Amino acid sequence: MTDTFDWSDPVATRARIEQQVKDAERRAAQAAQVRDDIAGVRERVASPGRDVTVTVDASGRLADVALTDAALQRSPAALGALIVTLAATAQKAAGARAVEIAAEAFGAEDAAVAHLRQEIAELPDPSQDGRPQIEYR
Repeated sequence: MTDTFDWSDPVATRARIEQQVKDAERRAAQAAQVRDDIAGVRERVASPGRDVTVTVDASGRLADVALTDAALQRSPAALGALIVTLAATAQKAAGARAVEIAAEAFGAEDAAVAHLRQEIAELPDPSQDGRPQIEYR
């Protein structure tokens, strides 16, 4: 893209620079709001019997694991595998919500949104393997 602006007019140049500064300030405020909104994202996923519930934040960090007495009837290996699978499912959902928030603010075609979308797409799909690698000692 070629810049065809006439830089020889000092009044127009100053107005253009002031507008660019306002645009940059608006974008920075938008980015701060998006960061705060994404920081508040929590996704909760429950097992089919609702005996295990896992909550993660937007970065996929485990925020909570809730177990009912029925969950404790599972073997340790089965319970661990279920928690890992639920966490991965919640992580993908939280990532998708973060992409939505960023796209709403910056547009679906924004480079940062595209990068975030790609990172989420590269997360492992918990439904593909179904057998997370868990080691018990």
